Amino acid sequence: MSTIKAHNKHRRQAVKKQQNGNRNLIIGAVVLVVATIGLLVLALNTTPNTTTTTTTTTTAVAAPVQGSQAPNFNLTALSGEDMALSDYEGDVVIVNLWATWCPPCRAEMPGINNYYEAHQSDGVTVLAVNAKEDFATVQGFIQEQDFSFPVLIDLEGQVIDKYQVRSFPTTFIIDRE
Repeated sequence: MSTIKAHNKHRRQAVKKQQNGNRNLIIGAVVLVVATIGLLVLALNTTPNTTTTTTTTTTAVAAPVQGSQAPNFNLTALSGEDMALSDYEGDVVIVNLWATWCPPCRAEMPGINNYYEAHQSDGVTVLAVNAKEDFATVQGFIQEQDFSFPVLIDLEGQVIDKYQVRSFPTTFIIDRE
């Protein structure tokens, strides 16, 4: 009899251990889901620091698709120069939409700058279009990182709207035609 009791006791302990492991797994999964939802809510409700508030009326515009004509835009660069996408007709243009508060944007920019510097002489241009941040914030970041590509400021979100950007960073590559 003592052998059967010992066996049953070990079996109950093993079942209890498995139940505890399952409970911990479920708790971990719930915490992960809640954290993910929290981060999504935070990302959707976070507004970048800007010095101006604008209201724009947008009309339904189809997002650019491969093979279609890229929507033109005119913006002011950090240099103070007015620049348009059409100024670069005949070049390959990498339009990168980004913000200083976006960690993936910040992470990819050194690589974009290196590519720009290596291929600029081949007719490749990068237009880094900043999303609705003031000049001082963007200028400080660009100078700190020593990036050499042109940086344009989209204070009113016109390029974001034309290109139907929903997340950052977003990059479009526009061919020579």
